[in-house]
Amino acid sequence: MQLYCPLFQRSYVWGQQQINQLWDDIDTVLDGQYQSRFLGALVFDDEQGQTASKAGQYWVIDGQQRLTTMYLTVVALASIARKWGDEGRVIANDLYSDYLVSTKSDTRYRPRLRPTLRDTHQFNSIMQIALAEYDVVLDLTAQAGDAEGNMTKSFSLVRRKIEERTLLDELGQPLEGSDVVERIAHLRDVLLDQLEFVEIRLGDFHDANEVFDRLNKEGMRLGLIDLVRNEVLKRLKDDASMALQLYASEWQSFEENFPNAASRESYFFPFALTVDSTITKATTFKRLVKHWRDITSDGEFTAKQELKEIMGDLSRHQAAYNAIDSGNVTAFDKDLHAGILRLNGLNRPSTLYPYAMQLLTATLGGDAPVEDAVACLDIIEAFLVRRALLGIEPTGLHAIFKKLWSDAGWSPLGVRQSIVSKTVVYPSDEQFSAAVVSGSLYGRRVAPFILAEYEHDQSKIDVMKMLPAMTIDHVMPQKYNQHWADKFSPEQHAQWVNTWANLVPLSGPANSSKQDRSWGEARELLQAETVFSTTKNIYFKNVDWTPEVLAARAAELSGWALARWPFYSSLTEASVPRLDG
Repeated sequence: MQLYCPLFQRSYVWGQQQINQLWDDIDTVLDGQYQSRFLGALVFDDEQGQTASKAGQYWVIDGQQRLTTMYLTVVALASIARKWGDEGRVIANDLYSDYLVSTKSDTRYRPRLRPTLRDTHQFNSIMQIALAEYDVVLDLTAQAGDAEGNMTKSFSLVRRKIEERTLLDELGQPLEGSDVVERIAHLRDVLLDQLEFVEIRLGDFHDANEVFDRLNKEGMRLGLIDLVRNEVLKRLKDDASMALQLYASEWQSFEENFPNAASRESYFFPFALTVDSTITKATTFKRLVKHWRDITSDGEFTAKQELKEIMGDLSRHQAAYNAIDSGNVTAFDKDLHAGILRLNGLNRPSTLYPYAMQLLTATLGGDAPVEDAVACLDIIEAFLVRRALLGIEPTGLHAIFKKLWSDAGWSPLGVRQSIVSKTVVYPSDEQFSAAVVSGSLYGRRVAPFILAEYEHDQSKIDVMKMLPAMTIDHVMPQKYNQHWADKFSPEQHAQWVNTWANLVPLSGPANSSKQDRSWGEARELLQAETVFSTTKNIYFKNVDWTPEVLAARAAELSGWALARWPFYSSLTEASVPRLDG
């Protein structure tokens, strides 16, 4: 089939935000969180039906941006695959003939997608460069528009996304040939088989504008919590009085125990994974319904007893979820509080929840020793901090954490052994130290947590509880200026400015008053004003701020960080306990 975007429809406008969102969806399938992802509706208006010798021709009424992006993604994948031996060329050739270029006699060698007229110059350039190695001449129509723009930028971004997921491991190191081909094939399968659209073809009796308008008007979304509530309470359909009573005493109290609506809605997927680690987000509701039928099928239950049984099951991990999600630790042993709150402040990935929920619930029931649970949380914290400081994306963690309870239980040794895989790494001391010394910390989500933990360790009092939100300040300002030209060359400024050694916590008012002052002015001002010990110590102990001083502080921070978040290479245990989910 040949797909034509209307000549003067809106040009291609997708940028980094939309591309990132698309790849967030793709990653959830690559990671196993979803079996498939629904990407919306595509609406076509028939121009010419397909015959044995002629390609069908259709106008794209709705879905132009998504469809164009997916087409360019397949172009980029084919271009990359072709460079990886015979197996890679087979993949590339199949993509070329099956998805990218027409083989019908009337449209032979034409791309199966034609963009809007003003995008043709960029589109043609992309196709000629990406598919230059094929032994055919692409039939590209006359071009118009700019040579570079949103489409060429997005294609470069898409290509980089593919390369990161197929050519490199988590630490950015090149992979071997067979591993690359395997990853390319897996990504191809996800793109072509597990990303789904609804296709709507209009006939002569349809008003294309009306269809477009109706499809793009959103109604009120039905959340997962609405489905679960309806499923649980339908058992009381024949007794209105009991339904009202149990709704208030069972369901309403369950809902009110969550801090907010977003937390309520997000509870059910990690809860479902504690029931069955193979559940995906798309199958959560159906699998929970089956689970509740299973637990109420043994014995004769009244409607009231059945509902109470289900609510007891549904709420068993609620305290643990609230602790890790919102920091409500009141239900747990005080020795666990610090570890839970640190993970909460670490912007923990949601993939962690199934394991953390089962671990914490086990301590409430007395099944898991508190000291072992504390050690498990410490190992996970160190693992996450090291990865975050190196800038490693959380892709792959879902597969680890969803089955970590069955693999390791509450065993610290089991957790340390099971938290890594062929594709998920625990950064070494050398890698972590290098990131502390020379890596860019500023702008990373983990930066406030790391600076706060260092402050906790260096302070006699917990100033973090006494002040407004902490801000992060550059001792040597972000912008190179004349105050610092005699101490740092432009290259030295770029080398050190965003590293941990040049970053300190400050209150908002102190940060505003410091601005881009010279070292001497800032030192005089903040020796008296700052209440953060780590910041005050810098200005008291250092009469100057130079590359040598920064290097010395970086080495000191590296030693502290290695001790604070260890590699845990010497754990020993006689056995690894196991618990059923």
